Amino acid sequence: MLTRFAIITLLLVTTLTAASDPDTEVRREFRQAWVSLDSAANTDSANLRGYVLYPYLQAARMQHALTQAGHDSGLLDQQIKAFLTAQQGLPVVRELRRSWLLDLATRQQWSEFLEHLPADTSDVELKCWQASAMLTVAPDSEQRALLDQLIPKLWLSGNHLPAACNAPFDWGRVHGVITATLIEQRARLVLKAGDTEFARELALTLTEKQAEPIKQWAILIEKPQQAIDALIANPGIKVEDAILQDGWSRFVRKDVDAALTRFSAFIKSRGFAPEAASPYAQSLALSLSWSRRSEALGYFAQVLAADKTDQAYEWHARAALWVGDWPQVVRVISEMPESLKSQSRWRYWLARAQQQMRNDASSRALYESLVATDDNYFAAMAAAQLGVRYVPHLQSLVIDSSATRQLAAQPVMQRMHELISVNLRAQASTEWNALASTWSPAQQLAVMRLISDWGWYEQVVAVTARMGQYNDYELLYPQPYDPAVTAAARLTGLTADLIYAQMRQESLFRADAVSSANARGLLQLLPATARSTARQFKLPVPADEDLFNPQVNVPLGAAHLKSLVDAFNGQTLLALAAYNAGSTAARRWLPARPMDSDIWMENIPYNETRTYVQRIMWHSLVFHWLRNREPLDTKAWLAQVSPDRG
Repeated sequence: MLTRFAIITLLLVTTLTAASDPDTEVRREFRQAWVSLDSAANTDSANLRGYVLYPYLQAARMQHALTQAGHDSGLLDQQIKAFLTAQQGLPVVRELRRSWLLDLATRQQWSEFLEHLPADTSDVELKCWQASAMLTVAPDSEQRALLDQLIPKLWLSGNHLPAACNAPFDWGRVHGVITATLIEQRARLVLKAGDTEFARELALTLTEKQAEPIKQWAILIEKPQQAIDALIANPGIKVEDAILQDGWSRFVRKDVDAALTRFSAFIKSRGFAPEAASPYAQSLALSLSWSRRSEALGYFAQVLAADKTDQAYEWHARAALWVGDWPQVVRVISEMPESLKSQSRWRYWLARAQQQMRNDASSRALYESLVATDDNYFAAMAAAQLGVRYVPHLQSLVIDSSATRQLAAQPVMQRMHELISVNLRAQASTEWNALASTWSPAQQLAVMRLISDWGWYEQVVAVTARMGQYNDYELLYPQPYDPAVTAAARLTGLTADLIYAQMRQESLFRADAVSSANARGLLQLLPATARSTARQFKLPVPADEDLFNPQVNVPLGAAHLKSLVDAFNGQTLLALAAYNAGSTAARRWLPARPMDSDIWMENIPYNETRTYVQRIMWHSLVFHWLRNREPLDTKAWLAQVSPDRG
């Protein structure tokens, strides 16, 4: 069920879009009833009772009733059972069933609980209650055999588990189901997740021999420098390889300089041959490369091919790029697994390296191959290197209109349409996921334009991406907020193409998007940032809810980006990186000397931010092409990134 915040957001967004939404009376009545879940069903109109989303309202009311103190459990149980039977084919029953099962477990109505628990549930909390139910009803030999399998599976988790698991685990310890071996295994899983306190608690029940590795690992996590120094000073202390490698990698990530000064002494004290030292050199090389330190190359050279991960190959190449060691770039890319070296990214960098080494024919052939076959930032950069304009390879999806009409008539499509109309997008996604297992890929593609017309852009992008369909740009790059984007472009001087590109990357055109950090709306603005930007640009200071209004959010988001462009002396790439990762991080990544923008961007240490900037550049090219039907000249992308002089 939606949280109170989400309900308020639902009303706000649907109110803000009312001017363009053919909002029917039944939708308005549904939204009002959705907010007022305490309202009696006998006040519902016949129109609402016949509405395709009425089961959602019924389920929401029953879930709400389960949370109310003093509710008539017997009557509510009967209502829920009748609803689950009547609507058993609808996805809406799943969340209600779970809430009801948890209520039954709290009331220890075990027979009812076991009768209605889905046999295929993977819900850990429900599985733990299942074990409690089986224990309460005195397990027979068949149930005991099931418990002997179920409890260890639940136990072996690196996470803290719900309180519902306590009783089955206590029983498991008493009856020898949870053995010392299982306790040790869980302690190791918990340590991998970094929870030393819980691991120590588990170790209290183990023998000294079993507990010793757990304690060593915990110290390596809690006090890595102190633990490494102790191991250097005491070469006779034995530590398992997996534990030592994990502890060393954590130490390196926490303080790369301290690890750098201790590496030789550490390897010597452990008596490691080059083969044994290789994983430790790799951890150090990676952390050095993330800080764009030239020392990284020396440690990558100590990593054996058998140990080298995909991540290490990529960062080895990036470290070589940063210092301009082009022969090494060629060598590292040539040594990459085929799955890496065949990617657009590394084909482009191989071409760049060949170009720098004056292998012009080889370089040109690689660039031309990218331009001819690939659609992404690297293909556009290849065009820039060749001095040509890049034209996206439009491939419109072949959609059977008759199949679309047939599918549109199905009840599930009608429900999804209404769920989108009243802004219950999560529920619409649940409906889609349920039908995805029954529809063929061709059937799913047949409704892409239909759901795009509904404004369900994020689902269009998600479905086509899963199917590897990326090139129907007219479908995948809508422009639904032109008035707001035009106003933002006029305010800031940024292009509409860049603003739309950022919108696509930030929210996939969802005006009601909210991030885990509480960034809101189409351009994902934090409320505090929005307010300070409004004051800077002399715009009305928005309330938090105003950020769901495109006419407020888009100009403010563009203004914030413009302020970052100005702060970074007109360098849009730096501004985009700062928009995603923060100005402090972006300034930390500045080069000491002017550097080619592609090399600088490739060495952004945050994968999310690097991808973010590259994709926005690509999106802006596509939007430009859609708006003008002429290719964008990407030569400007070859500009250098300069040190900050501000």
